[in-house]
Amino acid sequence: MSNRVRLASLMQRLALTKADVARIARASEATVDSWLKPETSKSHRACPEVALAVIENAAGDPVCAFASEAADVLGITAARVKALAVDAQVGLGAALWAARRNDVVHPLVRVKAGDPLTLELGALSYLLLPGWAFLPLQGRDGRRCKLAVRATIEDGVEDPWLSTEAHDWADEAEARREASEAVAVAERMEEVRILGRRRVEALDAGDEAEVRRIDKALDLVGRTVDRVGLGGPDAV
Repeated sequence: MSNRVRLASLMQRLALTKADVARIARASEATVDSWLKPETSKSHRACPEVALAVIENAAGDPVCAFASEAADVLGITAARVKALAVDAQVGLGAALWAARRNDVVHPLVRVKAGDPLTLELGALSYLLLPGWAFLPLQGRDGRRCKLAVRATIEDGVEDPWLSTEAHDWADEAEARREASEAVAVAERMEEVRILGRRRVEALDAGDEAEVRRIDKALDLVGRTVDRVGLGGPDAV
């Protein structure tokens, strides 16, 4: 089965529009069009394996660099996004505390050393990168996203602690560039997180073929994380 047929089949099975595929695969709708054109067409382009892996297994939550972007995704005001971010920062503190109890090395020490981390707290997940935290937010209708906020690791008397701030930095070109780089890593971390969950489900079900398929997808996505420069994410 060609990648074009696989993509068309996925779109039909998952009820995805071209716009949905473009968002999940972080491509333009024109690019998606080229993936779907017959192989005999001059404008046909092969859909990358990693894009198929992400679309099928690991869409995860959209990752937003700014409150205004999160507002558009969630269908709420930017002011409401910032209020949700304040609450989410409290949850991040709880997730760090829970991770600290189960880890010999403090999670923030690992982040400070350059390791991206995924922290789980119940049904919520938080992503941490050097200089950034990604907070899970949810609108009233169930739409979800992760919001990038500045994060500084401070030295404490006994343990380091995390200082976070949620702001819009739209007028700061350098901040936008830095946020873009962090978001690229966070998106792949989110994909690896979802793949990891699916792998656990497959293991519990004894589906070895599915485990092997997910392992292949994990390898594909993991290699793209390496290319953006922060190495592979480490789930906690």
